[in-house]
Amino acid sequence: MSRYYGEVINLSLRDISMLKKFKIVDIKKRFLGLVKIYTVELPSKKIEEIAKDFQSNMSTSLKKEWYITFHNRERVIVIFRTRIFDLSGKGITPIHGKMLDISHAEDKENWNELISYAKKLGVPNSQCDFLPEDFSKRTY
Repeated sequence: MSRYYGEVINLSLRDISMLKKFKIVDIKKRFLGLVKIYTVELPSKKIEEIAKDFQSNMSTSLKKEWYITFHNRERVIVIFRTRIFDLSGKGITPIHGKMLDISHAEDKENWNELISYAKKLGVPNSQCDFLPEDFSKRTY
């Protein structure tokens, strides 16, 4: 795999300028443009280091737990301020705005742990989708 895609909400970062290091593929705007969801292309080389850089730049200014997702067809990395999950993407069916369907997940135990962790932090079910709807159709 030569690249990953990252899904990053502007408010989740203390310094949004770090996104300039990467190719921005798409920007979706929500709530009158105040919330922007950036899709960035990330090199697979040093992806763990890139994940830690994003983690260290995550915002603490709002009383909300954020997560950032990096993904390709084989691997999904979900980044929280205090923990990073590295999971298999095989068998995952994302449904936008609903709890992720992991019934056919190859890595079901770790996905369950991720979902439990997110819910413990107060992430609502509707935001436990973790991946874009077109995840299984993307060309990586």
